[in-house]
Amino acid sequence: MHSKLPRLLLAISITTFALPFLSAIPVLAQNQDPLVGTWNFYVGGSSPYIFVQNFNAGGTTVEFDTAGTNSSASPGESISLGTWAKTATNKYTFTTENYIYDESGNLTLLAVPKCKLNLAPDMKKASGPCTIRFFACSITQCPGVLKAGPFEYSFHGRRF
Repeated sequence: MHSKLPRLLLAISITTFALPFLSAIPVLAQNQDPLVGTWNFYVGGSSPYIFVQNFNAGGTTVEFDTAGTNSSASPGESISLGTWAKTATNKYTFTTENYIYDESGNLTLLAVPKCKLNLAPDMKKASGPCTIRFFACSITQCPGVLKAGPFEYSFHGRRF
């Protein structure tokens, strides 16, 4: 029985001292890309709007926008989901899909913006151009035929 005690103490020592270091490794890996986080963006022009975009570690994104008003979200839109990828230092692309409904609640369109994002050297600002297309969309077929676009616009914003 006494011969097992040194092994047990060694195992406890290794676990006690190594576990805190090993548990920190996944946290560091999740925060390596400076784009990861939540951003406030603005699109100017004849139909200005703001949107909040979250870039998640692993290349997914979630967007909530105001759809042309600065007081509330349009009842006819969904939250947009998409993907992003790094293309060079401080340069990225992202695309999302946004389902659009008519006044009766029927699914009618799918908006698909594809954007380039340039991250400022301070890592607190970003901007870029986008191209958006609108496709017919229904429960049985989505995306359908191209209904409008492509339209181009630019966005700019800051880290949340």
